Amino acid sequence: MKWLIFLLGLACMPMVQGQEPAEEKNPRLLVKLLAVYVPEDLGQVYLKSGDAKSPAFDLPANNVSEAQGVSQRSFTLHTSNKDLPLSTVNLPESGHEFIVVLSPAKPSGYRSVVVRTDDPGFRRGDVFFLNLTTKTVLGKLGSRPLVLESGKSALGRAEGPKEKGYYDIAFATRQENEDRLFSSSRWPIDDQIRSYLFFLEDATGRITYRAVDEFLPVEKKP
Repeated sequence: MKWLIFLLGLACMPMVQGQEPAEEKNPRLLVKLLAVYVPEDLGQVYLKSGDAKSPAFDLPANNVSEAQGVSQRSFTLHTSNKDLPLSTVNLPESGHEFIVVLSPAKPSGYRSVVVRTDDPGFRRGDVFFLNLTTKTVLGKLGSRPLVLESGKSALGRAEGPKEKGYYDIAFATRQENEDRLFSSSRWPIDDQIRSYLFFLEDATGRITYRAVDEFLPVEKKP
């Protein structure tokens, strides 16, 4: 009986010792992707993390993608049809859940900006701003100001809502002699989303913006 107990103990030891270090060494990293622009002929893409490849998927521009698991904090994005590299992504050392915002790079491919989505500082109702223009953008988020230089990103949040449940929002560009307004609108209060807003500039120098909302599950009350 003692030999039987001893052998059973040996059989259990590798299972226990083999599982715990693996979890510590390879924490689960989840990434979602969002592209500012997707060419019509791009086709599907995949992520390559070390020797592992994700399933192929469509790169979205109007919503965030489904979460993809990666085993390393540095990985690459490739096209599926011709296996061309599109972007190298480097996740920060802290956090395990991210959205990778992809904007067109020259001469080809994408530039990546990583947003940590499990950061307590990125809350419901917050907006991630990315200025892809050559000008400084000024914002009025209700009663809160925004100043965003060319090529920069920032998290922002509207404050000072009106009585009817909306915020007054305005955006302008900083010119040499004056600030030039290019958008004025009202945003409803919505604590079920986080948003990603891109300031864009066309070939004529005209500034616009577009926003993509990320809908979040309803918070469970304790």
